[in-house]
Amino acid sequence: MKDGISTVIVGKPNVDKSSLLNALLEEDKAIVTDIAGTTRDVVEGSIRLNDIVLNMIDTAGIRETEDKIEHMGVKKSLSLIDQADLVLVVLDGSRPIEAEDKELLERTEGLNRIVLINKSDKGCVIDTEGIHISAKENHIDELIQHIKDEFDFSAITNSQAQVLANQRQVQLLEKASQSLNVAIQAMEDGIPTDLIVTGLYDSWENLKEILGEQAKEDLLDELFKRFCIGK
Repeated sequence: MKDGISTVIVGKPNVDKSSLLNALLEEDKAIVTDIAGTTRDVVEGSIRLNDIVLNMIDTAGIRETEDKIEHMGVKKSLSLIDQADLVLVVLDGSRPIEAEDKELLERTEGLNRIVLINKSDKGCVIDTEGIHISAKENHIDELIQHIKDEFDFSAITNSQAQVLANQRQVQLLEKASQSLNVAIQAMEDGIPTDLIVTGLYDSWENLKEILGEQAKEDLLDELFKRFCIGK
């Protein structure tokens, strides 16, 4: 919500990835030509869709190449796929599926991705499941609505519920979970109760720190009430 959603556009050359970036940004940020390999490095830009910020990255076309610079761009593109919060896989709907398309679909399977069948204005000859768009004609409304639906933060922003607001709070929650698991394992191993307190206390301390509250006194008071534990 705060830093935006890292969104990577991937596809083989000439599927109009750069046109899609330009359509989303509503400006000519990326160079668009019919020459394969025009984009050799990443092109970036940010857009806002309601409460959603997309940090867009257009990558080099994925293909085998002997051009050293383009090869570096392709390698960088592949590394960005695994780091992204959202991957937009662009296919050319006017041409049959090729090896590069299949490799990308396999590479992104299991990731948070949206498959886009581009060039719908030229007809479609593939039956792959996805959202049909025409980036050059700016026909991307269905894609925008899909993203809005998938990343709907309204339930959070309109409520008074406690949420994790930053990376520090996420790390505190992870520490709380680890400490709690240590305590659970200690109980399963039959370790004396007073030795389990350390794990419980560490977990409770991290949870209370997330809420900005003091942990020690109320936890210890509760433990002394319920258990016979030596001080």
